[in-house]
Amino acid sequence: MPMSRTDQAPSVDLTVDRARDGEAAVQVEAAESELRRLGLEDLRVHHHGDLARIEATHTELPVVASEPLRGEVLRAVRSAGFRLVALDLGTPPDPGA
Repeated sequence: MPMSRTDQAPSVDLTVDRARDGEAAVQVEAAESELRRLGLEDLRVHHHGDLARIEATHTELPVVASEPLRGEVLRAVRSAGFRLVALDLGTPPDPGA
């Protein structure tokens, strides 16, 4: 059975992206925790200053972008301290697809 993207070890780029500073790592973890609380398990949040870039599988992209979840995602990520929220449309295909 293929592992989900969140079960896989982070790539070097992701590690560097998440470890730029302690506050950034805390924001990313808080945002991802809130998104998991909403039932979104297979995604990552990347820190770009006050912008959070959400990377989701092709399966979750339409779910995250559709109401009413879209509004809940915005509130959840902004509650982690991000001002802007972007959804990455160029994410890799679903694992095992």
